[in-house]
Amino acid sequence: MSLLSVSLGTAGALLALGTLCSRLRRQQRQRHSQAWQASLHNALALLQRLQKHRGLGGQDNPEARLQREQIATELDRLWRSCPQDDSGLAELDGAWRQLRQHPADFAGHCQLIEQLLNGVEHLELRLLRSQPSLQGLTLACRELEDLAQLRGLAVRGAQQERCPLPLQVQMRYLSQRLQPSASRQLELGSALQQLQRELIEPARVAISPAACFALLTPLIDARLGNLQQQLGAPA
Repeated sequence: MSLLSVSLGTAGALLALGTLCSRLRRQQRQRHSQAWQASLHNALALLQRLQKHRGLGGQDNPEARLQREQIATELDRLWRSCPQDDSGLAELDGAWRQLRQHPADFAGHCQLIEQLLNGVEHLELRLLRSQPSLQGLTLACRELEDLAQLRGLAVRGAQQERCPLPLQVQMRYLSQRLQPSASRQLELGSALQQLQRELIEPARVAISPAACFALLTPLIDARLGNLQQQLGAPA
């Protein structure tokens, strides 16, 4: 065998090895991307249910308690299936188990949701290279959380004969933060005006906790549906 033949054979083998390594790297990146996307889908499902659990925690009637327990069961399942990755979401299961026993703990829900949103941001950064359309997902989730916090506060304020002043202040602040979106979305603007008229301003509350929950929940679910559509089908 000539030296030229050996050289050509070696070059061919190296080229084949390089091609194989490149293919393996692409496959690894694809697997990682699919895993992160699955984690992100799971995180959005957790977000929706934690926010609902917080809103229902402000109601003390049989229907709300039943719905809250159903959502808590769904959260248990979602956290059991949460991937063990570097987003830190799976580690929040312990905090959820403690919070599960205190459904009326508004601040506790907010703290856990903030940690969840930090995990969402981590996953967004991981996926941006392969899915640039996800740019701004975490910001959109935080805007959604403003609306969900407003729901939780409204439910609690509507249980009183007159909405307590601290809740009025918080709801006015959140309503102001939501104004840019309300100027573009008639349904949201109308809902904010109704809360202002029937809950925040009047000397006597004119809306029930259940009605507050029902008023804002479709708006929240629609926004979350848009985010899930932006993310695409689960991997």
